[in-house]
Amino acid sequence: MAIEKTKAFVLKTLPYRETSGIFYLLTERQGIVHGIAKGIRKKKASASFLERGFLIETLIYSKPHRELHTLGDIHIVTYYPAIRKDLIKSALRDAVFETVLANVSAGFPVPELFSLATRHLVCLEQQKGNTPALLWSFYYEFSAFLGYRLNCDTCVSCGRNFSVSQAAYLVFENGGFACDRCVGQKDMRHRVPPPLLKALALSDDCTLAEGIETLPLAERRRLTRLLASYCHYHSETASDYKALEFLDSLLG
Repeated sequence: MAIEKTKAFVLKTLPYRETSGIFYLLTERQGIVHGIAKGIRKKKASASFLERGFLIETLIYSKPHRELHTLGDIHIVTYYPAIRKDLIKSALRDAVFETVLANVSAGFPVPELFSLATRHLVCLEQQKGNTPALLWSFYYEFSAFLGYRLNCDTCVSCGRNFSVSQAAYLVFENGGFACDRCVGQKDMRHRVPPPLLKALALSDDCTLAEGIETLPLAERRRLTRLLASYCHYHSETASDYKALEFLDSLLG
């Protein structure tokens, strides 16, 4: 049996029997880990009861060839109070977790993904207002994690640089955007407006937020689904988008 102490995000929780719980964790070094914490639900009001979105420190008792490991000595590092009390921020967080769970298998070390999740949750905790800018930034960086970073600088067909006023169309299979001149039959579902294209190229969360302030709500929803679909396309996984559907309902 191997024992490791690690920090981890609680991605998903499941009750187990009367007093225990099963937790899907994103850990610092082991990647996705499925663990059981025995007796943790005896006192739901206590600080020992874990919720989705908590950052914890725990011991993982793991055995070879087992998918479910044992968790012990669990301590809550932070529960991100601003996210926890805000339904829209919680939905944005859950969309991140939904993507990670759908695209990353258990048992593969992914320290860079833990760092990415940490950075985005800290930004979301501190963010004033509720826009999907940080979520778009996550999808952009997550596509790079998958090995399919979006090329936002030049057209994937002709190689020309995009102008500041030029819209583009996301081409899933080519991992980038095509300009107006190179797109035959234009699919408006894949159209990306110039402010977002520029912001993604800069990978600047502040520019992202400024660039979408004038976009209609329906357009923000479409672009969020478009970037999420790009990540799932390249990992060949399907998602039910429950978090995004809930986010849509909150935004009205």
